[in-house]
Parts: sequence; C-alpha cells; structure tokens
Amino acid sequence: MKTRKAKSRTYEQIQDNNAMARRVEEGLPVAELVEFGKEAGFSTEELTRLIQIPPRTYARRVASKGRLKTSEGERAVRLMRLFERAKQVFGTDENTRGWFNSRILALGRKTPLEYAQTEPGAREVEAIIGRIEDGIFS
Repeated sequence: MKTRKAKSRTYEQIQDNNAMARRVEEGLPVAELVEFGKEAGFSTEELTRLIQIPPRTYARRVASKGRLKTSEGERAVRLMRLFERAKQVFGTDENTRGWFNSRILALGRKTPLEYAQTEPGAREVEAIIGRIEDGIFS
C-alpha cells in the first residue's frame, strides 16, 4: 500500500493569511517550494520561471537549504494558494495542471499560469475558478 507523504508546513497553512505573512517575512524555506513542486508535478524549470528565480540561484538555495526572499516567497505562496484553490474544483493534481496550462479565452488566450504572474492576474484566475465552480464558464 502506497502512503502519501505529509504536506509541507507552508502548504498546510496556505489559507491562513497571518501565518503565511509571517512565513514569507521570515523567508520561506526553499525546501517547501521544492516539496510543493514535487507534489503538484511542476518541474524545476517551471518553478524557477513561475517564482521568477534564476535557475542557478534556485539551485544554490536548494543546495544550501536556503530561504526565499520576500518577493519570491510571495510569488511562491500565490502559486501554492492558486493551485490548491483550482485543485478543489478540478479534483486532481493532473487535472489542475492541465487546466493551468490550457489557453483560456477569458484570459486573452493566455494560460492561467501565464496570467497569474502578478497579483491582479492571480485574482482574475481565481475569479474564473470561482465561476467554473459555480457552473458559469467564461
């Protein structure tokens, strides 16, 4: 029987804004981003692009068990929160990743991952997820 690994501390607290603000200010451990990436099925290349960290910097932080800078941590938490919200609607990591990588007319034919590179863009993606959940497809 296959056992599922426990989710990271960050992922467990993703909906607690106070806890997440403290974690980001302290410097989110890069290991928690790595764990999220593995669980969600993101490659290292995708994570570095989405969090906007140069690949070599990311590799150094992973090797040294470092922490993310505040701006990087904010982007990581935004991605984790959005992924978790979408997964509530789409059910599985695979379905969620598929939707995140599909071109959406309501987003100007951009993918949700492309559109969510900014906080306002992420909010729009979240609004679309809510409309899908309510049965209103845009």
